Amino acid sequence: MCDNTSSKALTMKTVHLSHMMRMLHEERMREMDPSASPGRVLAFLRLVGEVSVGNMAMIHGTRPHSLEKALSELVEDGFVSREQGEKKFLDKVKLTDKGLEPGCRPQGRASKVFGTLTNEERGQLAAILDKLNAGFEKELGLPEDPQERRAVMRQKCGG
Repeated sequence: MCDNTSSKALTMKTVHLSHMMRMLHEERMREMDPSASPGRVLAFLRLVGEVSVGNMAMIHGTRPHSLEKALSELVEDGFVSREQGEKKFLDKVKLTDKGLEPGCRPQGRASKVFGTLTNEERGQLAAILDKLNAGFEKELGLPEDPQERRAVMRQKCGG
């Protein structure tokens, strides 16, 4: 029977988590214009108010597919509402009360995943990750000074 807490099992779990986070990041970068992130679309709507999807894509300079994805997330999270037009690009988009709240921002997909943890679990995870990072830094002989450490890490990782 395999021990679920052995160093090998924990390494595999950590590698798997790292791959999942990288896949999420790469998927986001591949599919979206940086200008079409939900946060930027929300900021744009806060400036212009109600607007049609077609006009928004044209003024904001965003590909329609990317804009649709961002708007879907904003609608799902309750930041905007969408009033159906004759055609999809004529739909009117406007902020909800939640979307008008200053400082209220949409969560990224990783934030939603980490949001499944309680505050206590998040604190425990942060403490464990800090301890593991310190152990790996010591094992690798990395300097304590943050700037020196970044320089060594860039050199070792080819960046």
